[in-house]
Amino acid sequence: MSLDAWNVGFHLRSPKYWLNDPNGLCQFGGTYRFFYQYNDSWPHADQKAWGQFASEDLVHWRYEGVSIEPSMYEDKNGVYSGCTVIERGAAADGSDVLRAYYTGNVIDPGPTHSPMDWGHVVEGRGANQITCTSTDGVHFGPKQILLRNSDYPNNCSLHVRDPKVWVQDGTYYMLLGARDTLDTGMCLLYASPDGVDWSFVREIRPQYPFGYMWECPNLVSLDGWDYLAASPQGLPRLHDRWHNRCQAGYFPLPSSILSTQDVDERTFVEWDHGHDFYAPQTFVDEARRSILVGWLGGFDRAYQYAPEGLEWCHCLTVPRLLTRDGNTGLLLQNPVPEIDTLRKERVDMQNDVACAIPGRLADIVLTNVQGEGSLTLDDDMEVFFREGRLGLRYAIPSSAAGREERSVPCETLRDLRVLVDGSVVEVYANGGSLVFSSRWFCAQKSTLSLRWTFDAAQACAWSMEDAMCQMYATAQAPQLHMEGRIR
Repeated sequence: MSLDAWNVGFHLRSPKYWLNDPNGLCQFGGTYRFFYQYNDSWPHADQKAWGQFASEDLVHWRYEGVSIEPSMYEDKNGVYSGCTVIERGAAADGSDVLRAYYTGNVIDPGPTHSPMDWGHVVEGRGANQITCTSTDGVHFGPKQILLRNSDYPNNCSLHVRDPKVWVQDGTYYMLLGARDTLDTGMCLLYASPDGVDWSFVREIRPQYPFGYMWECPNLVSLDGWDYLAASPQGLPRLHDRWHNRCQAGYFPLPSSILSTQDVDERTFVEWDHGHDFYAPQTFVDEARRSILVGWLGGFDRAYQYAPEGLEWCHCLTVPRLLTRDGNTGLLLQNPVPEIDTLRKERVDMQNDVACAIPGRLADIVLTNVQGEGSLTLDDDMEVFFREGRLGLRYAIPSSAAGREERSVPCETLRDLRVLVDGSVVEVYANGGSLVFSSRWFCAQKSTLSLRWTFDAAQACAWSMEDAMCQMYATAQAPQLHMEGRIR
């Protein structure tokens, strides 16, 4: 059976094998560079490395292979997530340097008679913060250990990872996701004069326990306001919140991140309400735009991410432009305008009349929506607004691959944008205040059928250019070197 209908044409995936967290997002020397967690031994667990994509326009990409991989004791079990910082004029010739920060993972197998008791939470793990630099954005030089287990607070477990580094008023700052010995998630804040020698500043905690571990911390600064983003693990599933195994969201801060000691967990806002979203990372590009990219995946074992025959697993969201809602103070997410350049033929949709989009890549827009209704894809995936709720529903269980209906409160639906890309659906509503990202393993058809029942001033759909086909057809996913690897 052909699996072409499940491929993606404007989302990034590894040419082969496994992809998870976006790492080191940046625009360096005019080129966008997106790194990601890569595992060439998928479906078997193994060490992670940083794969890389590069682009000049955020829609047409080339695969750069693996940029950072395990090569020393301090990262022998994985080059885990992290970030990059551009150091202006730091090279010997006066050009810029791209400095990467990541967590090097070390696992001691522990006592063979009680592996479950070992846990690697308070013993048996090395969580090393490591840096290395590049002048071309592709090849990185020698690694330097910055922080080890002994550099973390005494009440901290060995789950410390995912450095986020930025420069503010001439000082480098680092946020680390962490877990204390009482199983409470938090962040650690460090400062440095040069990005290499680091001193502990403080813990940033919730007022009351909010998950047992915070991964992938991030700082978003917009219009003079700071937002602390994190991915808490261990939140209990509630009626309208926290439906995935692990969550991702942000805390609006009343003051600067540098003066924050605790956050009000009640203010936590989920980035995305879909089934498949985790570990987002943000960066500021050369146009001073704040852009977010998330992992279109997760850890829910009930969900199938690569039905039989697919040689790749998971992908990234499209880059999302972040703006601040001046009325609510919350963050809005919308596809970067560059995505619009992939639009091809336009189809004006009529209410309750089916239309077909060839190629199964589509950008669907409804404006000035009035009342309730639904948008149905292939008589299977339904985006609905009814009885004060906006959500997704799978009509055919096999296409859901373990996913169920998902909805959130929505008082009024004003506008809707839906991106369909093979096995990916991204939904943006009300100017990007509500977002859903989910995988959809539809029937193998060459066209996408659309039908909508909304009363809308405008309803149209564009077929989309497959901007990735050449890259995916020619790129070869490399095997990592054996040096330093434990199998």
